[in-house]
Amino acid sequence: MVMLKRKWKFFLFLSFVLAMTIYLSKLFSVRESIIFFPLSDQVFFTETYTTLSLIGKKNSEEYAIEWDVHSSTSEEIYLRQDISMLFADGILRDTLSEWEDNSQKLAQYVKVTGKDSSHYQAISFHYGEIHINEEAIHSVQKMSDDHLYVIHSSFSPLTSFRTPETREENEWKEILDHIQNQHLHYRWNSLMKHFQIDESQYYPIPFTELSSYNEKALNGLTFEQTQIVIGKLWEGLYKNYFLGLKQKDGSIEDPIGSSVPLILVAKDHSHLLVLIEGKSGYPYKLYQRISFE
Repeated sequence: MVMLKRKWKFFLFLSFVLAMTIYLSKLFSVRESIIFFPLSDQVFFTETYTTLSLIGKKNSEEYAIEWDVHSSTSEEIYLRQDISMLFADGILRDTLSEWEDNSQKLAQYVKVTGKDSSHYQAISFHYGEIHINEEAIHSVQKMSDDHLYVIHSSFSPLTSFRTPETREENEWKEILDHIQNQHLHYRWNSLMKHFQIDESQYYPIPFTELSSYNEKALNGLTFEQTQIVIGKLWEGLYKNYFLGLKQKDGSIEDPIGSSVPLILVAKDHSHLLVLIEGKSGYPYKLYQRISFE
């Protein structure tokens, strides 16, 4: 009887270890799941959107906004994943990530609090992996974004807008844009000087404006070539920015608190660079060769 109990306990222990191994293996594999494959011409996104909405005051000092990310594909596919990044006044505030196997739709939302008047910008990458057979794998991708000005001042009631409609809103937009642009251009110029980059050899794209290339091509490239560059760029950003910034000594810095990345596309279309200043002030330069294979 004692021997039977021991065998039963050993069996339970092995079952637990096996279950945890499968779970951790799956978790690890999904963390590296955004991989660019040839883009599908059969599966497409039927809906993608990112929205930022002011909910109202949380207390006398704070307000809350809701950050929603949704997407749907034309059919159920092997893997779906959406990632999103929220910036406040040019600084990464938070990230979102959701994935599902054999899925067609994804939806995620979170409430974020703030105290001061700010310009919020969110950008999302919607991704799907399609397994046609054991050898043929395709992917599907799209971006979405949103932005919101939130005004929280003792001189005016709590309000928000995307496009200013009054003189007061125009004034607030000018103030917030000036502060953000001054902050970002100072950091981007410092990074280019640090890495000795000749700005005249590149097309600059602020990361928060990247989703405009859903519908247009990069300078000198076709639309199809642009989508390949965008897909590979997001694969690199996911591994080297979203999941953490790697320093020269191998340590990983949380991207939260870093500046909006500046993407530099070489005018000869040989490569692109991504410049980021971490929360600690550490300068990062990500390099990616451009190829259409």
